[in-house]
Amino acid sequence: MNFMNSKVYSTFEVVCNLFLLNLLWLLMCLPVVTIFPATAAMFGVVRQSVLYKDSSIFTSFFRYFKENFKQSFLLGILWLTFAYIFYSDYKFIYGFGSIRNVLLPVPFLFGILYTFTTVFLFPVMVHYKTNWRGLLKNALFFSLIHFPITLLGLVILVVTGVIAMALPITGFIIFSISAYGIFSLCNRVFRKIEQVKGL
Repeated sequence: MNFMNSKVYSTFEVVCNLFLLNLLWLLMCLPVVTIFPATAAMFGVVRQSVLYKDSSIFTSFFRYFKENFKQSFLLGILWLTFAYIFYSDYKFIYGFGSIRNVLLPVPFLFGILYTFTTVFLFPVMVHYKTNWRGLLKNALFFSLIHFPITLLGLVILVVTGVIAMALPITGFIIFSISAYGIFSLCNRVFRKIEQVKGL
């Protein structure tokens, strides 16, 4: 058997690509303000791997980084602002005493919708060419209509966070694996929609 065509080699190639992608993502996240553009670029590379079996990493990463920089950067500011507002509202309402049980469901509901939308945020960004309003609308719509997929995506995010905190060394590969898993799940939704539309 030709080693270059074997399953062992294919698996080794996939692992190496995920490691390189994860390392590139970590490096581009170092300025902090580039976390969202770097994450969009990582999902872009994952998308081309899932859809087209394209294993190029560096050129594709920086192309997606540049293409999605403005939208992902502004969205990052918006997303962090929302998170801060939800957290501040929760702390503010929590100090109201017994009446807080009446008021807390409101920020809690918005927090749930925020969390659900986050699962589809980057997959929708790299899969569809749309403005930020369309991006948020589609991400929220997909997350609600396809709740089982959303739930699995949240499980991946939580497990990724727990593993990364418990075993920091896994941070060199686990984030790209997480992105691969989440996009693969979201792509099921995209395929169903495209089949319905006859695309």
